[in-house]
Amino acid sequence: MKRLILILFVLMIMVPMTTVMAKNTRYARDYYRDNYATIKLGAFMPDDDADFLDNGYAIEGAIGHNINRNFAVEIGLDYTITDFKDDYGYEDAYVSTLGIPVTAKFIAPLSNQVDFFVGAGLGLYFTHVDFGYEYYDGYYYDDDNGADDTCLGFHCLIGADVKMNSNTALTMQLKYTKLEQDDDYYNHHDNFDVGGTTASVGVKFLF
Repeated sequence: MKRLILILFVLMIMVPMTTVMAKNTRYARDYYRDNYATIKLGAFMPDDDADFLDNGYAIEGAIGHNINRNFAVEIGLDYTITDFKDDYGYEDAYVSTLGIPVTAKFIAPLSNQVDFFVGAGLGLYFTHVDFGYEYYDGYYYDDDNGADDTCLGFHCLIGADVKMNSNTALTMQLKYTKLEQDDDYYNHHDNFDVGGTTASVGVKFLF
């Protein structure tokens, strides 16, 4: 399922890029602006090591500055949420992460309307684990089954922007985030890995 989502996302990037590049764009570029803001929605896919987690959802926002035509820096706010799988004995259990990533991006203009980009950076992440109702000994127990942690994380990303008009663009992105939460309370996983891959689509505002 995760591979299918990744394949579909790559196709989402390649199809509009190919279509736009095939057109004869004869007007001058007015796509470049000094600053931008993005808002994106996406699907979050946990690392394979986190086999106790289902796929989840993500919302991402960022404000960035173009240093020049090929380099940009941005600071963002990411929120992801994913549920525990039912077969791990927890009902209504979930993991949520709020991240503040800082990213350096390299931008390669492919045409008057399409930009391809890659990037990497570090971030500060606040993770909350809620175990909900714990089931054991044939009974449900509703204790304070939660844990919070703060940690640093690394991320890398790839994506494309497709111009819609002089002030907005469709943005598509695939981002991998690596971070770990140490949770002594949850003894099934000594090193609680909640990183993963986010495939997102959104709008980029240029100003």
